[in-house]
Amino acid sequence: MPKMKMYINWRLLRTGFFDWRLNYAGIFLLMLGYYGWLQRVPYIGDPDGFYHAKMAVFLRQGIILKSLPWMQFSTLRDHFTDHHLLYHILLAPFTLIQDNPLLGVKIAAIVFAAIMVTVFYWLLKKLDIAWPAWLTLLFVTLSGLNFRLALIKVSPLSILVVWLLIYALYKEKNWLTFALGFIFVWLYGGWPIALMVLLAYLLAEKIYIFIHQKKINLLHKKIVLALPFAHKSKAYFRQSLALISGLVAGLIVNPYFPTNLYFYYQQFVQIGVINMGNKFSVGEEWYGANFGQVVSVAPHIFALACVLFVILFYNHRRISRLTIFSFGLTFVFLFLTMKSRRYLEYYSPFLLLYAATALNDVKNAISWKKMNKFWDSLAWYVRTYLAITVLFFCILAMPKIYEQALNTAINKRLPLNQFAGAANWLKNNTPAHSLVFHTDWDEWPMLFYFNDQNYYMVGLDFTFMYNYSPELQKEYIDITTNQMPEPLAKKIKQDFGASYIFIEKMDRDNLIKKLETDPDMSRVYNDEKTSIYKINL
Repeated sequence: MPKMKMYINWRLLRTGFFDWRLNYAGIFLLMLGYYGWLQRVPYIGDPDGFYHAKMAVFLRQGIILKSLPWMQFSTLRDHFTDHHLLYHILLAPFTLIQDNPLLGVKIAAIVFAAIMVTVFYWLLKKLDIAWPAWLTLLFVTLSGLNFRLALIKVSPLSILVVWLLIYALYKEKNWLTFALGFIFVWLYGGWPIALMVLLAYLLAEKIYIFIHQKKINLLHKKIVLALPFAHKSKAYFRQSLALISGLVAGLIVNPYFPTNLYFYYQQFVQIGVINMGNKFSVGEEWYGANFGQVVSVAPHIFALACVLFVILFYNHRRISRLTIFSFGLTFVFLFLTMKSRRYLEYYSPFLLLYAATALNDVKNAISWKKMNKFWDSLAWYVRTYLAITVLFFCILAMPKIYEQALNTAINKRLPLNQFAGAANWLKNNTPAHSLVFHTDWDEWPMLFYFNDQNYYMVGLDFTFMYNYSPELQKEYIDITTNQMPEPLAKKIKQDFGASYIFIEKMDRDNLIKKLETDPDMSRVYNDEKTSIYKINL
């Protein structure tokens, strides 16, 4: 009797746990703790974090920027589009925390990541995927993805919208699909990803229909194909129309229309697809990775996905629409990640989604009895080989996976006060709107965050300077890489109109020597990491 009583109590506790949605709260709190642990250090991780914090502060003050005079040699100077507008709106309340916007956006990154993972758990349950909690907890082992989620970027919210879009497509909720299309445009300039999701969905449906088509003999030696899902073509059209209409509405019903169209061409086509990293320096995330590097970010999930692929290949009629769809997305983003590492933030969660849906298919298709029978039918040497392979994987790979998960950390190159001393000196000792020549485009976010009184050269991406003037960009590169032989002060003053030069000392020894020996320059500020020179012309 006592044992029976304990069993009943446990069953009631478990039922109550799910009835009160404590499972969602549990997942959310666990993820809140994990991503909070990643953010415990006083570093921002990526220059863009300073930019996002500054834009959120402007919006909190009721200011919507439509030009960026702080970038004098960029196409964004006169025609700026905030392609993270909704993200910055969501960040704005967090900038009030302790009156420290940088601390606030770090807290926002924790909350947004935890919500995104919780929504993944919700999606698995809505799609009737087995073991959703255990699969969701695997997020903490995706070290490459978690590094990206710890940065002050829109990534977690973008992935969250994709989860909701997948739900809307598979549950045929067209109004939700429309709304998500609209939201995606306001949230992030990478909104064409929604079209890739739609195409993957439609293609998966076609493949699923092809696999399950039925052959019917009508007359002697005549066969026709009966497509049991052909009647859904109108539903697919309505879904496609809903998403495309939402995206178009987001573009047009927008404070930046119509100048946002050219900006999205620059952002998605030139920067995201063409990628001009072969012409000039771009952000590290836009450079590619080889196949081994991509696989290594989640080797355990990749190995599981490969095993499941082989099993389902021999049981192809048991493959679900979801598995075909998630495999397609994983395949596409694997190759995109090989082209640009930034797509890792989509490849990893899509790989996990594929593993989840494929595992669910295998569970539904193959009973344990059938698996045992198959195992017993294998030759002893095949079973031995497979057992040794699994053992070696566990011995060699799993400790590395645990180490990657535990060692995931924010880059320590950018403390919260990066360039604060130099930026505040410029703010207090130079005329308003005086131009500062800085020696790298990725220095701009920190200077802009701490000092919006001065104007600067270029930021966010070097492509914007190339589109403004390829000739001036080439000259800028020659100066900052120490390839300009003539005296720099005169050249910078005449061609760029700058009166001050900001330089980060790291890896700039030769350029610093040239500035120090230029008779028309004088050093007016110096600290451990930076110097400022005044042009005396």
